[in-house]
Amino acid sequence: MQMLESLVLGRPASALFKSLMGADDSLDARALDNILGLEYPNISPGAFIAIRRWLNLGGGFEVSDEDLDALIAHYLKEAGYID
Repeated sequence: MQMLESLVLGRPASALFKSLMGADDSLDARALDNILGLEYPNISPGAFIAIRRWLNLGGGFEVSDEDLDALIAHYLKEAGYID
């Protein structure tokens, strides 16, 4: 089973990412987007940007939990991982 498999089963990305980061405090935005890219190689780079903005990497515009959930679901659907 892939670490992020529950994303395609409908689990909100923000809940999954918070759970993973709670279990391993070494995980950050770069680690999360690396895992996402490895498990879903056809996903848009926009998903990585969304994760980094959700965790406010570098300051600036922030993405809310709800927006992250919608964006990751959109990019997974766009890449053909979910219907």
